[in-house]
Amino acid sequence: MPGSDQRRVARAAAAASRTLADLLWPPRCGGCDLPGRLLCEKCAAALPRIDVTDACPRCGAPDGSRGCAECGGRDFAFAGARCGGSFEPPLSRLVTLHKDAGELRLTAVLAHLLRTAAGDWTDWAQAAVAVPASPAAVRRRGFDHGALLGAAFAAESGVPALEALSARSRQDQRGLGASARARNARSAIAPVPGVAVPPRVLAIDDVFTTGATLDAATSALLEAGAREVRVLAVARACGGRL
Repeated sequence: MPGSDQRRVARAAAAASRTLADLLWPPRCGGCDLPGRLLCEKCAAALPRIDVTDACPRCGAPDGSRGCAECGGRDFAFAGARCGGSFEPPLSRLVTLHKDAGELRLTAVLAHLLRTAAGDWTDWAQAAVAVPASPAAVRRRGFDHGALLGAAFAAESGVPALEALSARSRQDQRGLGASARARNARSAIAPVPGVAVPPRVLAIDDVFTTGATLDAATSALLEAGAREVRVLAVARACGGRL
């Protein structure tokens, strides 16, 4: 079967699966748990969105355009960062339900936030590369939330998805300080051998905390041939910890 036919079949199967899931488990709002929609109007309006024009251009933190307390004095391998919103309710609940509770119907909701934050970067980018989940996380959850998010972002934005990073075993980043996160991430992400990486790449993750994971991903992409990497995250967790 040609590749385009395979993709059409895959999309049709995914749509049928979502329809069946909606029948068996009617959607509830990821923000407030009210039945009816994955994100109700009230929670959609309450999302703590980050205005990229007033955010830190280096790390995406809110209100950091005129000086950022989050990344001052730090060096990043990536050229800039944009984030959809602050890691606070109701957005933090959406991210947690998607990743840890397996509410994969929220993938499209989170991908739309990424696309909105990306803005004109989608015209610049030649590929979108998702940060892969660790092997232990994939075994525990049964899916790679990062890969799903990256694919959904690519479908909405038109930026081609590229599987260019591999994950090795690593400690869960949550609860680690900045220096421990950096050491942990550097040892856990590597380029996929033989994958041609274009010059301009968007690296995608669900949460930007200290930037250690996205920095390690960027270094791997630069090693694989990228000339400039910009990063996107659904949510920005400030203060260095989740």
